[in-house]
Amino acid sequence: MFGYIRPFEPQLRVCELEEYRAVYCGLCRTLAERFGPLARMSLSYDFTFFTMLELSLQEAAPTYSKQRCPMMPVRKRLHLDSCPASRRACEIAILLLREKCADNLDDEKFPKSLLWHAAAPLINGAAKGAAAAEPDYDAVCRDMTRRQREAQADPAAGIDLVCDPTATALGTLLASFSEDDAQQRILQRMGYMLGRYIYLCDAVDDLEKDRQNGAFNPLPDAENKSEYAYLLRMVIAEACHAYDLLEPRYYRGVLDNIMHLGLQNTADRLTEGRTVK
Repeated sequence: MFGYIRPFEPQLRVCELEEYRAVYCGLCRTLAERFGPLARMSLSYDFTFFTMLELSLQEAAPTYSKQRCPMMPVRKRLHLDSCPASRRACEIAILLLREKCADNLDDEKFPKSLLWHAAAPLINGAAKGAAAAEPDYDAVCRDMTRRQREAQADPAAGIDLVCDPTATALGTLLASFSEDDAQQRILQRMGYMLGRYIYLCDAVDDLEKDRQNGAFNPLPDAENKSEYAYLLRMVIAEACHAYDLLEPRYYRGVLDNIMHLGLQNTADRLTEGRTVK
């Protein structure tokens, strides 16, 4: 994923920001333990949100411990303890990194492609372990990439068609967070709309670069930012409508902030030409 699902930090309480950072740091630590230190680079804000959402729907409360961080070794910081939800998030992050690597090997030109050629053996090796742990989502990721390439190769494909592979994959992921049928339907719809949101954000973010490089971008006009802002607002509204049907046990303040403030803040920054990364 790309890091577009993030909180609007000025409106987070201190304790909520501490919770968010603890989950992020816990995922970072789990990635390093599971796949090696370089795997930390695959972590994004998106997976912090997904982990918090999954944990918020469980009965058992998340647990934490104070650990030292390689980036800030002087003082121990609170980390989410490794758990099934955090391990799964890390494994899926690696699987998606493998798909991104394969996509970039096809699309990037020399000399940028050299970096991905060098990284591919390490990424593919880590992905083998992740695929063994999450075979169902391994199939989802591969299917997403296959369908994405087919959609992008179709000259008649509209924005709905090219968004659908990412949206469907994310809907499948979120639906797996619950065994309750009603919650699964809500999570699938929420995930589908968030997948559309991520794809649209990435398209808006890369619009000018893709236009200059002659690369594929489903948005035809670099100047038509008001239309893209409207599309993103509609997608965010649909995602929030589904989210509001859930009853999170934990992280309610952070999740509310991300859904009702963070998504729109990111969309606004992108459509106004400001960076979010």
